[in-house]
Amino acid sequence: MRHLFTWRQPAPAPALRIVALGLALALGSTAQDARAATCTVSTPGVAFGSYDVFAAGATTGNGTITVACTFDLNIDNGLTRVNYTVSLSTGGSNSFVQRLMASGANTLGYNLYTSNAFAQVWGDGTGSTATVSGSLSVNPAHTSASNSHTVYGRVPALQDAAVASNYRDNVTVTVNY
Repeated sequence: MRHLFTWRQPAPAPALRIVALGLALALGSTAQDARAATCTVSTPGVAFGSYDVFAAGATTGNGTITVACTFDLNIDNGLTRVNYTVSLSTGGSNSFVQRLMASGANTLGYNLYTSNAFAQVWGDGTGSTATVSGSLSVNPAHTSASNSHTVYGRVPALQDAAVASNYRDNVTVTVNY
């Protein structure tokens, strides 16, 4: 099941070479072995705020991905442990090396990471990317559970933003369980 959500940041007040950045995470869920549980994923997206093309430091932001599972009383009556993996797509750039946000034909490079050390790109496990795993336990007495995972984003410094505008990308979140 795939749900698409778009996060939009209000347009910034006119400013010289300041760019508002937003990232929309499109949501997807793929079931593999969901005998006694149904799981969903949600996220409000990643907010980077404003980007100053003259600033020497990178612009960072973060967002949260929440995985929630519900016990299905009609299928089983025992404990169910749900192991899952969360992966992120390349977005519009079709590359994990550097994802791109766009405003029309103009782009800004960025990437998404598994921690605030910005060392491991969060992707689909191919190349040098990583996925994030987790597990939840549900049963007739505790029919729902959820885990939250932080997505860390970084826009490298000193990129030339051609226009002061909102830059966006759509990244698909897939949860396999």
